[in-house]
Amino acid sequence: MGLFSREEKKPDRFREKCSQGYALGAISVMVDTETGVNYIFSYMAMDGGFTITPLLGPDGKVVVDDISEYND
Repeated sequence: MGLFSREEKKPDRFREKCSQGYALGAISVMVDTETGVNYIFSYMAMDGGFTITPLLGPDGKVVVDDISEYND
């Protein structure tokens, strides 16, 4: 079973929670469906660069969702 195997399709590990476009890029909040950790993913079309970082709440802790809502 390789990277492009057609044997078994696994569900996507990361799901987009919300997204917002701007000028020449976009910002999305992605959720890891195995851990519940939220990540901010930003993309700049102008230079083709992107960043991904954990999303922090007002208390400075990483935002974590209940994974049961993503894994029914």
